[in-house]
Amino acid sequence: MRHGLLTAEGDDVTPHRTGWSVVAGLAASFWFRVGLSLSVFGVLLTRVDAHEAAQALSAVDLRYFLASVATDLAARAVMVGRWAILLRASGETVSNWSTARVFLISSFVGTALPAGGADVTRAYAMSRYGVSGSAATVSVVVDRLLGVVALLTLGVAGVVFGMPEANLPLARLVAGLCLAAALVLLGAFWADSLASRVVPRTLRQASVGRWMILAASEMAAYRSRRGVLAAVFGLSLVVQWLRITEVFLLGAGLGIDVSFGYYLVFMPLGLVVFMLPVSVAGVGLPQGAMMWLLRPAGVPEPQSFALSALVVILGVAGTLPGLYLYLRARGGLV
Repeated sequence: MRHGLLTAEGDDVTPHRTGWSVVAGLAASFWFRVGLSLSVFGVLLTRVDAHEAAQALSAVDLRYFLASVATDLAARAVMVGRWAILLRASGETVSNWSTARVFLISSFVGTALPAGGADVTRAYAMSRYGVSGSAATVSVVVDRLLGVVALLTLGVAGVVFGMPEANLPLARLVAGLCLAAALVLLGAFWADSLASRVVPRTLRQASVGRWMILAASEMAAYRSRRGVLAAVFGLSLVVQWLRITEVFLLGAGLGIDVSFGYYLVFMPLGLVVFMLPVSVAGVGLPQGAMMWLLRPAGVPEPQSFALSALVVILGVAGTLPGLYLYLRARGGLV
């Protein structure tokens, strides 16, 4: 028997779950994503020769692998510095060590959370250091938005500056994603105007509504911080360049003969798939997307599968410093 909510007249007003709420619930479910990751991973294994893929992994050139590790560390260091700039621009005083600590721990915790979980953890943990919740949240949002736009901008650059291997549909997809991200970013900086029109007056009187209005005002304040936005966007370009270089080095270590220009186009799409709430630690669907994107370049599936595996392994390994700090904090975020 279903026990719903009844009005005085006996009408059932139990809220019904919409299709979108069901999808959102599944995306937030850790075990759903584990099952999906394992299922897609199993399908990928049926498409490749596991023995050849294992041979490719074992034969990776150690010099290229170590170079990719160093590149990953450099990218994470720049990401910490980029976030620190945004926090200081909002008037918050946080030490570089505290910023790095929160970033590393949230990166580790985020491996088991849906896409964006690490960002939510970052904002929450920073509020524990005395930073206002709205300022912490907005700094993370701006950080993420500029990072995505920088990533897709490099994809467009790869198309514009000559990629004979790129096909037209892929180029159009990258350009379209970049345009969409730019529009979202532009709209976000006018969030105060949007909130004043969208948020109902009754909700503005509640604590949640007041927080939304305050966060929108914090977001809008960045419109006058053009120097900060330019600096953060420049650092975002550096970060995404390093991340693409990291994958290129891993591919070179596996003997994959593909130009860096091709990586500039396909890797932004691959990294966008890694951001979607459809996997755990990038296992499964993101690997399949990477293999599909390398297929037009003529890369054998055992090698592309090995590359996707190395990207996942290096991504998880990069969160180990966060695991160390997390254990030292006895399971805390600060």
